Amino acid sequence: MGGALIGRDEELALLKELTTGLTSGSAVAIVRGEAGIGKSRLVSAAVAEATAAGLRILSGSCAPLSSAVAYGGLATALRVGWDVKDQGFTSVAAGRAWAFESMMRALGEVVDGGVVLVVEDLHWADASTLDFLAYLSRNLPPSGLLVLLTWRDDGTGNEQAWWLSEQLRLPSVTDLPLRRLTIEETARQLADCSAELVAAVYRRSAGNPYLSAELAAGEATLSTSLRQVLAARLETVPPQVRTAIAATGMLARPLTDDELLVAADGDVASVKIGFKAGLLVRSATDGTTARHPVLAETAFEQLLLPERRRLHARLGEYLASTLGALPVASAVAEVAEQYRLADDRDETMRWALHAARAAETRFAIAEAGHWYAVASALRDQATVDRDTPSTIALAKSAAALLGAAGRHLQAIAVLNEALGNVDTTVDADHDVVSALLARAWMRAHVDDNDGALADLDRAEGLVPPGNEALRGEVLARRAFTLVACSRSPEAEQPASVALQISTRLGDLRTIGRARLVLGLLRAAPDDSRTQEAIENLQAALSIARDLAEPDDIVYAGVGLSYAYGVRCEVDEMLKSQQVVQQELRRLMVDRHWMEDLLEGNLVETLYHLGRWDEALAFQRPATAQQFPALESPLAQIYMARGDLDSAADLQRLASPLDRDDQPLHKLGYVEVQVQLLLHSGRPSEALAAARAATAVIHGSDVEAEAQTLLLAGLEAAAEVQARDDFESLVRLLAGAVAGVRASAIAAQVAAERSRLVGASDPELWRAAARCWQTFAHPYDEARARFRAAEALLASRAPGVRSQAAAELEAALRTAESLRAVPLMGRIRSLAKLARIPLGQTPTGSEPGADPIEVIGLTDREIQVLTLLAEGRTNREIGTALYMSAKTASVHVSHILVKLGVRTRVQAAAVAVRLGLVPSNPTEQ
Repeated sequence: MGGALIGRDEELALLKELTTGLTSGSAVAIVRGEAGIGKSRLVSAAVAEATAAGLRILSGSCAPLSSAVAYGGLATALRVGWDVKDQGFTSVAAGRAWAFESMMRALGEVVDGGVVLVVEDLHWADASTLDFLAYLSRNLPPSGLLVLLTWRDDGTGNEQAWWLSEQLRLPSVTDLPLRRLTIEETARQLADCSAELVAAVYRRSAGNPYLSAELAAGEATLSTSLRQVLAARLETVPPQVRTAIAATGMLARPLTDDELLVAADGDVASVKIGFKAGLLVRSATDGTTARHPVLAETAFEQLLLPERRRLHARLGEYLASTLGALPVASAVAEVAEQYRLADDRDETMRWALHAARAAETRFAIAEAGHWYAVASALRDQATVDRDTPSTIALAKSAAALLGAAGRHLQAIAVLNEALGNVDTTVDADHDVVSALLARAWMRAHVDDNDGALADLDRAEGLVPPGNEALRGEVLARRAFTLVACSRSPEAEQPASVALQISTRLGDLRTIGRARLVLGLLRAAPDDSRTQEAIENLQAALSIARDLAEPDDIVYAGVGLSYAYGVRCEVDEMLKSQQVVQQELRRLMVDRHWMEDLLEGNLVETLYHLGRWDEALAFQRPATAQQFPALESPLAQIYMARGDLDSAADLQRLASPLDRDDQPLHKLGYVEVQVQLLLHSGRPSEALAAARAATAVIHGSDVEAEAQTLLLAGLEAAAEVQARDDFESLVRLLAGAVAGVRASAIAAQVAAERSRLVGASDPELWRAAARCWQTFAHPYDEARARFRAAEALLASRAPGVRSQAAAELEAALRTAESLRAVPLMGRIRSLAKLARIPLGQTPTGSEPGADPIEVIGLTDREIQVLTLLAEGRTNREIGTALYMSAKTASVHVSHILVKLGVRTRVQAAAVAVRLGLVPSNPTEQ
């Protein structure tokens, strides 16, 4: 391939724009594409221009065998092996936060004048490298830093693919997917070749630049697979050369000359042949790499298993001999990985422990967990000294670290193997009990509640006599798991005993967890001890923050948001949410899955209080990892505003919550499902859904929370005049008529019953409206006022028209302020039928009305129009707004009709005039 960079002018210009913009900002760019597409060449060209502009370059890379090497992708670039003194961190999350802050400070010290941090082949990176880069992308310095990453799209695992998808959502990240070259560009690339040869090459390479160059060199007679082409190249050199080339893919960095000779078993001549053939590339400053990463992979694949083991053994022995007194975690892990692949159990055991401790010291928690797991698996097969921890102790350490890294299934697997070999009648000790507690916690995270409770039963029976601290810890865990299993009544006793024991012993962690459970138990809507719940949860949150435990922080936060929500104290909810999420941003790389519950509680309360626009601000694009807790409360707002398509799309995303074994989650889902059927004019189906859900909710922990389900089910029963079903719902969900809003719920039940028997009582509806007004629930109040007006007019009593008009006026004012379009329509229809002139003209015809309202766009259509004006496709609009591409297309069609335009370009122009997007793209 010639020296010119063909077909990448736009990408190179964009990277140049990012580097020249470092005086006023920082950015991340991910160059991605298939093997051979030219990622490294583009980056090299961009780095050359940045160097010429006086920017500092920090370079690192990853390799196929580097995924267990802590910070392998960053070790060279950032020199992340500095000494770490005992900081006395209270949790691994706190330690990792300190490590990340240290790395950020190291970067901050060099960004003056501009720095480009390059990490190549990130698809092979270890978890800590990915975690830090994710953290960095969300916390870029104000200026001076460009993070330039390369990523091979083919062959990426699920975990790495998820990481990439999350990164590409960030506004700080620029995505640079590289396309294949056209035949014209390939002709420019192969300028010295004939037109016939170019055509033959292009037929086989389909525009892959590296493959085109290789095929041209081989006169286009080789296979169309890059891997096969490179395999053929390797066939032309001696086996010792292939071994040296294979070794270049074993470390997350170029090989030194000495390492290269060790890999070649001292055969200098073979190494020189590799250089002469252009298969090995040597830099005077960095070291030696293969001509292309796939070349190293292919060479490694060609080695027989005994050859691989001998190569790994040679490298492991040499790397071990070069370690200093305080080696960095990545260097120790390199040794351990070579011995592991060499299948040397004794050396692997020894070095796995070294690697685990070194990674743990650097708070590279996923890698530390991995190496402890390796050591645990080998403990009984290798020669060890008397100071080596037991198998169960190693497994417990592995599980704690893997769990902290979010790898719960791996943690469970490690504990399963270790606990499966323990005879608890003989070997029961503190480590066994702790391991059972750890597995119970992990099982609860993956919804194996029965398994979690079984582990807790076993652990409680194995607590050594007199070990009260351990007993308190077991009881606190049991209490929490019972709450998670929707068996809250059983949690009170173990939580109370755990609190007594831990208070006596001063065990702060267990005190916090016991108070957390007691707070959650007191927060139920039918419990008069809400203030006690809040006090317990505030204490639990304070302790969790002191101990820097993310799980405990977010659970306490969710409990507080719920307790404040019961009392409709939304400002307190917002304060506690801010505190919790600030702590989580400091301690975690990504969002905690329970943050969705935290925000879901807040959105639901904002919905009831009529603060709908605030609630909609919490909506964000769906991800594979998110817990669907926001979708149902958001769907209620869209339903109330008449956007049933969007509500249905959100409800589909929430469908994983429709589980009979999780009544709390099912309740939130079914409440919306029943309302959605009602809004769609299908009351019989709505009633059937309410009856089916009631069979699950009745008698469960969450019956007291089923207020929305009860009212929606009763409305459906009244619509179809199903008296028996009405009374059955009232009886089975009796627990819902309680708590802070008991008077409003009871009043609404009575009013609906009057509608059912054929004589809707206006005074009962007025009473319900007054109750909802007391609780500042404007939408419920407006609906009750509409029903009151309906009942007044149906009664045909003297003088009721003025009363009905007053109710309709009040209901309409509220509905207009909420933009509750269906309710507005029903109110106006009733007024028109009754010939009642309403004082309010339709929203949008008033002087000074919002131009968007004049046009008549719904909130959802405004969101779609905004994205359309940014140039998004229907599929991209759908992804961003929780809807299918088909639904997005329907919205676009409606928008075009309402705007009176024919094309998307014309609609975008209207969006600019309305101020939905800036007229100048550079303003975005």
